[in-house]
Amino acid sequence: MLGSFPFRRNAHDEGEHPPFHPQRLLCDWDNGDGMRISDAATGVAVFGATGSGKTSGIGHQLARAYLEAGFGGLVLCAKAEECRQWQEWAAETGRTDDLVIVEPNGTARFNWMDYEGNRAGAGAGLAVNIVAMLDELGGVAAGDAARAEGGDGAAKFFRDSLHHLNANAVDLALLAGLRVSLPLLRSIILSAPMTLAEAASDAWRDGRSVCATLLREAGKAVEDAEDIEAKADFTEVENYWLHEFPAIGDRTRGIITLCFSMMARPFLTRPLRRLFSADTNITPDATFSGKIIIVDLPVQVFRIAGRMANLAWKYCFQIAVMRRQSDEANQSRLRPVFLWADEAQNFVTEFDAEYQAVARSAAGCTVYLTQNRESYLRVLGNEAAVDSLLGNLQLKAFCQNSSPATCAWAARLLGERWQQVLSTNVGNSGRNLDERSTSSHVNVSQQRRYFVEPAEFTVLRRGGVPNDYQVEVVLYLGGHVFSDGLPFRRVGIDQRTGRARMDG
Repeated sequence: MLGSFPFRRNAHDEGEHPPFHPQRLLCDWDNGDGMRISDAATGVAVFGATGSGKTSGIGHQLARAYLEAGFGGLVLCAKAEECRQWQEWAAETGRTDDLVIVEPNGTARFNWMDYEGNRAGAGAGLAVNIVAMLDELGGVAAGDAARAEGGDGAAKFFRDSLHHLNANAVDLALLAGLRVSLPLLRSIILSAPMTLAEAASDAWRDGRSVCATLLREAGKAVEDAEDIEAKADFTEVENYWLHEFPAIGDRTRGIITLCFSMMARPFLTRPLRRLFSADTNITPDATFSGKIIIVDLPVQVFRIAGRMANLAWKYCFQIAVMRRQSDEANQSRLRPVFLWADEAQNFVTEFDAEYQAVARSAAGCTVYLTQNRESYLRVLGNEAAVDSLLGNLQLKAFCQNSSPATCAWAARLLGERWQQVLSTNVGNSGRNLDERSTSSHVNVSQQRRYFVEPAEFTVLRRGGVPNDYQVEVVLYLGGHVFSDGLPFRRVGIDQRTGRARMDG
């Protein structure tokens, strides 16, 4: 099956090294240029306007290369047709049996909170790790709520407030000896006292409030255990629920609670309830043995529920990859796993930069495709966050683009060179035709010019019948000089096969 894809065999492919050796060639771009597993592990960012062929061109080539090399992976879905496309690619590469499709009426179920709370290994069951998972999802909800309240400052306030709420709800459940779940956290929050007077009343303390009941049970549990650290934790939790939370202003507390509800509700209602709040029969760890998990709950169709579903899988996958143990002795035997997101602006968060900074050592291969750099800026909010993410996605692939800002950024990224520029000057002198003389001068000067001018990105071939199904892509691989001595390579890729056009 490997021979069906452009794959240059070398010493690393003849059994002298393990199958996932970092120097194994994945994509052959001719003249000795290509992409290897070590390059894939540094991450890929693809840019191209709608209809530019970024998915059917370079996306097609990378997907088939990863599948044929035996990678496992997680595919996030923004568009309705993405699952079908991956099923076709898997069939072409003999990987159909490795597909696991998470879909509304499917059988794949993943209780992500139970997974983190009860998994094996270091750090399992820690409240801080469970809260971090909630923060990743809650940040989306908090950001949405805060935008209506006044921008970035409000967003940070509500993210921090939601984190504090989540931390105390999770700690209360754990101190009471219960397994953490979203329904339980929701019951704690909704039954918490709304005023200081209510928190001090016997009616609330001795009533049927879940929050009050768990405070009693947690207090008794830590007292019986005679655990000094647990008692200190309980004191903090008790202070929050009896003093801090009821003292928050009604409007502010309402927004914080709304942020939690916006995060939790998609997982507590159809179609996600059965997929994420029941038992578990598939986890991100399955990708380490070669499974390709497709989260077929596209944002285009399921909107916020689809986005939350994809983000839950994405974050848990990233954390699982970061936990993998890797060193020089076993790196060649560690199966690479990819995180694939087309229309990636739907899924990027601030955590991506942290993940990408360490993903290489754990053989995590990120592929993010989007229209332009501004798509990330709109979501992440500032240039520093965008630069932090893109700086750690070493392979940049530029398809045809109509965004002036992205084209200018791409030109700057590829760099400049000195170029000889000729200029001529022609002059006439004299009062009349009989006396007039003509002089001319030719000047040669050195000027710095872009290797690829911004305007060139606007006219790259977009595939389809008019271009003989050829998609042009300009490739930049950080720290790499291609065979022609340039820091970039222009490649033509056939949409029908995913192969580089060696004559292109």
